Amino acid sequence: MIRLPLWLVLAAPAALMAHELDLKVRLAAPAVIVEGAYGGMEPLPFAKVAVFSPEDEKIEFQTGVTDREGRFAFIPPRGGQWRVQVDDEEGHRGQVTVNVPEKFEGAAAAVPEGGSRLERALLGVSILFGLTGFWYGFKARR
Repeated sequence: MIRLPLWLVLAAPAALMAHELDLKVRLAAPAVIVEGAYGGMEPLPFAKVAVFSPEDEKIEFQTGVTDREGRFAFIPPRGGQWRVQVDDEEGHRGQVTVNVPEKFEGAAAAVPEGGSRLERALLGVSILFGLTGFWYGFKARR
């Protein structure tokens, strides 16, 4: 029979828990943000991520890697059950299912665009008038 020291028996579960992979999901319209960490504490940097859409669970909708802080974001074009797999290629793999509401996709349309053609033209003319006024004011000062 093998005898193990008491400190080793007590420390082994703590060491295993330190590398448990935790995934948290935040819905921040229009994006879904997945945050990965070891044991809920240490960030999961540069881990491979695969996102699967509700329509096709075998072919990836999007792939990428987490950033230095263990975050990955994607913008789903429609609602439904999205599945996200995270793999650090060192034996730690996690998976989370995200329920994206149908109204969630409407938030992407709320992002303001550059304005109409008339607004952009007026902005350009006003910038030219402002620069001209600045130039004449600078010349008159001499």
